[in-house]
Amino acid sequence: MPVLVAESFAPWSEKARWALDHHHWRYDYREYVPLIDEPWLRWQLGDLTGRVSTPTLLTDTGHERDSLAIALYAERRGAGTPLFPAAHADAIAEWDARSEAALSAGRVRVVTRLGEVPGARDEMLPAAIPAFLKPALGVATDATVAFLRWKYGVGSDLAASDRTLREVLGELQGALAGRDHLLEGFTYADITMAVVLQMIAPVSDAYIHLGPAVRAVWTNEALAAEFADLVAWRDRLYAAHRRPPVATP
Repeated sequence: MPVLVAESFAPWSEKARWALDHHHWRYDYREYVPLIDEPWLRWQLGDLTGRVSTPTLLTDTGHERDSLAIALYAERRGAGTPLFPAAHADAIAEWDARSEAALSAGRVRVVTRLGEVPGARDEMLPAAIPAFLKPALGVATDATVAFLRWKYGVGSDLAASDRTLREVLGELQGALAGRDHLLEGFTYADITMAVVLQMIAPVSDAYIHLGPAVRAVWTNEALAAEFADLVAWRDRLYAAHRRPPVATP
């Protein structure tokens, strides 16, 4: 059975999980811990020097190494209605590019806020770790945050981050114009843009569980208020098309 290596809180991983679950694809799930699990993932992929990241789908016939590749893998092999209708292939690719730009911008705020919100570092640590050990392991969490900054080239310009998010969300708002779907019916375009809202107003714990401090890290109150209609659209989309993940961490 394929193994999905992912971070349950991350919108990139949610794209992949949503597509796999939509197509009723069975898979095992492994929660990835940044920095700690990187050597293991490199060994699985046979890649000692290139950049490795999640989500990654490990299969007997090869490895799919990003959200879009995993979604297309599920499309080719799974059941359910198509997420990539041929008539809309170019439009879906364009929306996915917008999504990736917005998520990269949002990552700047998330990584910065991890060091600012009290308790967020502890919530990042695996639940099985005894409470009395967590203060000592906070140093390791700091190292993880520094590692993420280095790995993804994350800067610290929060104003630029918000500008990019506002621009992309404005494009989404204009394209939807009150409709339920970006194209004709539910497609990957809806999935890839819905997860962008995770960067300003995290979805219900029924779909992506976050501790209260980490939820605060992901929340951008100003943009959430400005784009409240999109947050409501995202919530309707989840209610209509997203059952809670079949594989839990």
